[in-house]
Amino acid sequence: MATDRHHNHGSAVDSRPVRADAGEHSTRDIHRPARGDDPIPDERRSRGELYSDLRDSGAAVDQGPRSSPDGPRTTNEGAWEWKGLRLEPDANRIADEELSARRKAEGRTGDGSYGDHGITPAMRRVEARLEHGTLVPDTEKFALKSPDRFKEKLAKLIAIEPDRSPSDLSKDIHDGIRYTFIFDVPHYSAGVEAARFEFGRDGYQLLGFKPSWAGEEYKGINSQWKDPASGQLFEIQFHTADSWEAKQKTHDAYERIGSPETALAERSRLRDFQREISARVAVPHGALEFLPYKDKEG
Repeated sequence: MATDRHHNHGSAVDSRPVRADAGEHSTRDIHRPARGDDPIPDERRSRGELYSDLRDSGAAVDQGPRSSPDGPRTTNEGAWEWKGLRLEPDANRIADEELSARRKAEGRTGDGSYGDHGITPAMRRVEARLEHGTLVPDTEKFALKSPDRFKEKLAKLIAIEPDRSPSDLSKDIHDGIRYTFIFDVPHYSAGVEAARFEFGRDGYQLLGFKPSWAGEEYKGINSQWKDPASGQLFEIQFHTADSWEAKQKTHDAYERIGSPETALAERSRLRDFQREISARVAVPHGALEFLPYKDKEG
C-alpha cells in the first residue's frame, strides 16, 4: 500500500491497535496534562464549540493543485502531464476510472447531494454517535482528492514501482477519499478509541494505523480503512485543533521536501520549519501510547 505523511465487527477488537493504558480512562476523565507553558486552558468544549473554533481559526486546507507555470494538461493522444510528470494514455484512462469509482463510493450524487449510502454519510453518522469530536469544516468539499493530485500521485508511484501495473498502483492510493476527525486535547485519546470502535462496528476494516505523536516534523495519527460495500480504501486522520492547523501550515513544505527538484539545502531548511511548527503542538495525554498496526492486506 502506498503510504503518506502522515473491521469487520467480529475481528475489530483483535486487530485494533491499543494504548498501553487503554481501559484506564473514560471519555470523561481524560484531562490535558498540567504544563506551565501551555497557553490553552483545560476546558471541555462541546462538539459545536470545537467545530466553530476550527472554522474561525482560518487554517488553510488543501484545495488541490496550486498554480504553476505548466498547469495540468491532457494531450491530444490522451496522456496527462504536470510538473514534469506524465501518465501515458492507458494509465490516464485507468486513473479516470479509479476516480469515478471513488466518487461513487464516497456517496455524492450527480447534483452534489448525499443520500444514505456512501462513505461520507457513514462518517457523519459516526460523528453523530461520538460524545466528543468532529469532522473538520467542509468535510464534504474535501473528501475526494482532486483529479490532478490523484494523477500526480499515481505518476510518482509508477516511477517508483515501474514493474507494477498502473491499475494495481492506483487501487493502493488510500487517500483518494480522506477524512479528518478533531478532538479537544483532554478528550483526544479516548475519542480516537471511541471513533475506531465505531468504524469497526460499522464493518470498516482497519488496514493501517500510524501514530506520529512522537515525531519531530508531524504530529497526529493517520489510518487506512477498507469500505466493505465498495472495497475502496480510504484514509482517516485523527488530530487536535493545534496539530491539524500545524499540518496545514507545513503542507507546502512537505510537498517541496518530496520534490526531486528541491535542493538538499532547501530540504534541510524546510525540515527545520516543520520541526519548529510541530514543536508548538501540545501532545495529548495517552497519545504516545498508541501502537502502530498494519494488516497483511495493507
